[in-house]
Amino acid sequence: MLFLCFMQAISKNQIKYIRSLSQIKFRKAHQAYIVEGLKNAAEWLQQGADLEYIVALPAWFEQNAELLKAYEPRKCLIATEEDFEKISGFKTPNQVLLVAKMPQQKDMIAATGNNTWTLMLDKVQDPGNLGTIIRTADWFGIKTIICSPDCVEQFNPKVIQSTMGSLLRVHCVYTDLAAFLQARPGTPSYAAILGGSSLNAAQKCAPGFIIMGNESKGISEEVKALVQHHLTIDRIGPDAESLNVAVATGIFCHTLIQ
Repeated sequence: MLFLCFMQAISKNQIKYIRSLSQIKFRKAHQAYIVEGLKNAAEWLQQGADLEYIVALPAWFEQNAELLKAYEPRKCLIATEEDFEKISGFKTPNQVLLVAKMPQQKDMIAATGNNTWTLMLDKVQDPGNLGTIIRTADWFGIKTIICSPDCVEQFNPKVIQSTMGSLLRVHCVYTDLAAFLQARPGTPSYAAILGGSSLNAAQKCAPGFIIMGNESKGISEEVKALVQHHLTIDRIGPDAESLNVAVATGIFCHTLIQ
């Protein structure tokens, strides 16, 4: 109980500030985002993430004192269940919420060096899909995802929830995809495009860009014109229209990254 004496109770202004971070304009303005849930909070704390606040019930602080050693007590805010109902995005509020600082965008060229695999997403707009793709990238050792400006934001609370900590290891960069590809004509590019060559036939592909498109419209014509290899996942079921983009990304990564 002793270390709780050095912590403050969350204030009305802090509640107002945290609630504002549910909106993208305030996340961008403050360069901060929310992490919720026991597992996600543990991941961020274990990785020593740059945190502005750690908000939790007294019982959580008592049970997780070991995770807090790297953080100053002034960053720890004691909240009640009523406070969590005001700041949580969950239907059933959890015991802990973090306010994390956004990392600075890394150098684009350094993030996509030679002989590395990089994912590229064109207008992927569903938060759950982006979160799952980030987890998939982490599983296959991909450190960078290049996103078109109209992709869903990586700090969207639903994206954060879906990544299960992988966002700490995978960096998303938002830029014009066509211009990015035009500046790197020597880097191999492989795109999921209906009517392309069979993905199963791809053998020992050189590392490069794996490009996935919008959930309903696929890859834009402007980007498609710059892609070197048009590939299609062979369909076995005769009546299936399409694959979920996150599932398709997993199949592409499993097939191409060897």
